[in-house]
Amino acid sequence: MDLLAKSPPHRTPTALIVEQQRLVVPFLASVLRNAGVHTVVAYGATRTAFARTKPDVVILGMDMSAVRPFELLRRTRRATATARIVVITRCDDPAWNAVAYALGADTILGPSADSRALASAVLAS
Repeated sequence: MDLLAKSPPHRTPTALIVEQQRLVVPFLASVLRNAGVHTVVAYGATRTAFARTKPDVVILGMDMSAVRPFELLRRTRRATATARIVVITRCDDPAWNAVAYALGADTILGPSADSRALASAVLAS
C-alpha cells in the first residue's frame, strides 16, 4: 500500500504580518514566502485584516517605543483566538517575555533570532 497516496493534501499556511516598521516588512515577507508560507501584510492590528485573512499565524512586531505595546498583543489575541502569535521584538527581558506569554504570545523571537528561527516558528505545528 502506498502511504503517500493516502496522505491529505498539503495546505499552505497563511501568516498575517502586523508590523509598523515598514522597512522590515519586505524582509519578513520574503523569509516566509521562501519557506512556503502565504503572507498578508497589515500595518496595524485591524479586525478586518484578521477577519479577511483568517491567518494560521500572526507575526506581530512589538515596537518598544510604542506607548502601549502590550495592548497591541492583547487586541491581537482577542481578534484571532485560534491563530498562533509569533512576537518579534528587540526586547530581551525575561520579565517582559513572561508578560507577553501571559497575554497570548505563543513564541517570542528576540534580538538574536534569525530568519531560520522565524520560518521555524511559523511552520511549527
